[in-house]
Amino acid sequence: YSTQLPSFYREVEFNTQHFFESGAHMISGESQGRLLTQLASLSREGRVLEIGTFTGYSTACLLEGVANAGEAINFEGKG
Repeated sequence: YSTQLPSFYREVEFNTQHFFESGAHMISGESQGRLLTQLASLSREGRVLEIGTFTGYSTACLLEGVANAGEAINFEGKG
């Protein structure tokens, strides 16, 4: 049993493939995204740290996992 993937993720995946063709393979995708959501939901403090977001797919998955008490801290470096 699994829940339906929210349409937001499909939109991010489509836009990533459209605007970042050469880097589209770097997106987490549905299987990894659902795993990230599940792992983030196990966080007692509701905090996650992600270094480098690319187009934000995995960040959204992590935030979905800590939705009740969530905080995401993100660092995105410049090339």
